Amino acid sequence: MDKDLNKIHASMKNLFGLVHRLEDEAVKASEFSDLSRAEINAIMAIGTGRPKTMTHVANILEISVSTLTTTINKLVKKGYVERLRDDKDRRIVKIGLSDKGVAAATERDSFLEELLQGAVAQVEPDKLRYFISAIDNINQYFLAKSSMSYVKTAPFALEPLQLGKKDLPIPIVQAGMSLGIAGSNLASAVAAEGGLGLIGASDIGWQRDDFAEDRTGANAKALQEKLAEALKLRRKRSGKGLIGVSVLWGSHEAREYVKVAAKSGAEVIVASGLPTDLPKYCTDKNIALIPVVSSRRGAAAIVRNWTQKYNRVPDAFILQGPFAAGLLGFKEEQLDRAEQEWGRIISDVKSEVSKLEHCPLLVGGGIYRREDAEMVYKYGADGILLGTRFVTTEECDAPDAYKQLYLNCRKNDVTIIRSPMKTSVRTMKTGLAQKLAERGEDSYDLFEAVRRSVAGDPENGLVFCSENAGLADKIDTVKDVFREFTTQKK
Repeated sequence: MDKDLNKIHASMKNLFGLVHRLEDEAVKASEFSDLSRAEINAIMAIGTGRPKTMTHVANILEISVSTLTTTINKLVKKGYVERLRDDKDRRIVKIGLSDKGVAAATERDSFLEELLQGAVAQVEPDKLRYFISAIDNINQYFLAKSSMSYVKTAPFALEPLQLGKKDLPIPIVQAGMSLGIAGSNLASAVAAEGGLGLIGASDIGWQRDDFAEDRTGANAKALQEKLAEALKLRRKRSGKGLIGVSVLWGSHEAREYVKVAAKSGAEVIVASGLPTDLPKYCTDKNIALIPVVSSRRGAAAIVRNWTQKYNRVPDAFILQGPFAAGLLGFKEEQLDRAEQEWGRIISDVKSEVSKLEHCPLLVGGGIYRREDAEMVYKYGADGILLGTRFVTTEECDAPDAYKQLYLNCRKNDVTIIRSPMKTSVRTMKTGLAQKLAERGEDSYDLFEAVRRSVAGDPENGLVFCSENAGLADKIDTVKDVFREFTTQKK
């Protein structure tokens, strides 16, 4: 190691050691001298807000629940932590801070604030922004290295991909939004530009006369019709991209929709909700199969199942992140951490996917601007998935009034509620969303709530949108969107 690197290494080593020593000395000199460092860390992870589950706190601390239990038992005995029963489900036990615990957390916050203010004061004001940026860059680098992956240094560029036996000229995927929002017009327009246009199968037939008496049948017929129409429009537009179908594997009808899609000319089938047996319902290897995951573990489970049971591997993966619209693959206690570690999650999944030959990683969730795409590309994405961005296009199949909701949306108009699947949902703050959030309710018909919004009653419905929905300020064309993400910077 050269002189500069040796100095950096020594400084970092000394820095961490000194901070820990100062923290220990501060605790010993306080009225909370009976706390160990592990106990203080647990108190800070629990926080002064609403109580958390043991799993939530263990995830924050990156330790097992069994290890945390030992620490919590001690903190309960010392009077810093209380175990509380969930009001809505008495079987669930949460942990929160007692008054004594809040006092300890408050003192710890004050100590850290004073310590950091003194440290930052050593940096010249005009260099502070650069210092923060440098520290953040180093942190992001170590996050990426911790997953044994890499950070791309090459300029952002969306290169053609192979999806199974199909070529995708431009790896931009349009999310298969349900209830006809992503129908034949939008999917074919995306394919015309060289991307992958997806038709959302979920309740696509809600406007058909036979929907009430035969929901699955109506959706299947509508899906078949929309696929045929999209393929016809793509030919008319001389498009070289692909047309596919998106299904939610957690629904009972998903298997039927896959069969219909396979018979009706779909070139790609995308399935979210851990589709471990998707190849059972689509044996045609000319059709690319792409599962949607939210973690490395999910990707590994799918590869293991598909390989062992069906002698097949995914043709690509879509990683949906914590900033996405609608149903998220993260429970409430996982969401904050996932948002903080988004770069590491991408790198983690990329390293898993890289074990397969010709299996690209497509990343979505809150990607609205080019800079969002550049970020996920840096951490391993081979392509991007856009949902909310395509809603406010001329070609989107949604009603104009529905598109206007996005144009009116601002950053503070987006919220998180619980889904009937016990995961999180990102939606606009409609009247219904506010009620569900206040009550913590998760027993409602998700698709019926979305249908009401599409049908013109958003106040009593849900409007799925990404974290960046507030950036929408005009109606674009699909060509405009592609131009933004594919034009090389000078």
